[in-house]
Amino acid sequence: MIVFIHIPKTAGTTFYDLVKKNHSHFLKPKLEKDVFKYLNNNLTNKNLGIRLPGGYITAPETLNILEGMLLDNIDFIGGHIGYGFHELVNKQQVDYLTFIRNPKSRLLSDFKEHHKPGRFFYEELKSNGFNLNDYLRLLKKKGLDNIMTRQLAGPEDFFLKENYKVSENTLRLAIKNSKSVLIFDINRFDEAVFYLSKRYKWKYTNYKKQNVSVGLGYNLEYDEQLFFEVIKYDLELYREMKKNVLNDSGLNLFQRLQMKLNNFFVV
Repeated sequence: MIVFIHIPKTAGTTFYDLVKKNHSHFLKPKLEKDVFKYLNNNLTNKNLGIRLPGGYITAPETLNILEGMLLDNIDFIGGHIGYGFHELVNKQQVDYLTFIRNPKSRLLSDFKEHHKPGRFFYEELKSNGFNLNDYLRLLKKKGLDNIMTRQLAGPEDFFLKENYKVSENTLRLAIKNSKSVLIFDINRFDEAVFYLSKRYKWKYTNYKKQNVSVGLGYNLEYDEQLFFEVIKYDLELYREMKKNVLNDSGLNLFQRLQMKLNNFFVV
């Protein structure tokens, strides 16, 4: 089973689409729609992938509902969750997987993402004119600062726990856990797809970038000390995880042709 630790704004939506193409059954449960019944009725399907709800709260809540269910047919689970799901499914082999991105660019991209209606901080940011410093303060208030460190430190439902301050101990735990994670840099997405297609025998490798945060007119003025506090531990974790990325070399011409040909010969 692959457990995808989806760090916000690290090509997750693009990746989910690719996963969906390589699974004959792909579920997107919603908590408000009798999620237990929905999951239970579909867990007998083979080659099953699950994309958890997008919320920081709903993703781990849905994941916890799966505890105790028959999970033998699930090949993939992904969402904004933390490290630790293997402790709930100790009878199965779990491959953790994540994409990493420079914490500063990831944070700015996430700020732009919250300009969209329905996003976690949209209403609060809108009321204050989408001020970046307000966004940074909200991250600290909600326990979402240094999000990569929090997710890699775990537990899987870390956001449901009482908010805590990240510390050096949290960072050390995140670094330790990262040693058990397949790590990919989003700047070499093709190389990641090639690696995964070989490891998991994925037949479809074509993809289109999705949910890209773009636009002009964002006010990116910010308090430098506050900005640093929000990514302080993520910067250190990022440097450590970069040492172990699995897609750090470019594809040669033969490998690129092989990826393209794979999509033409799928039965």
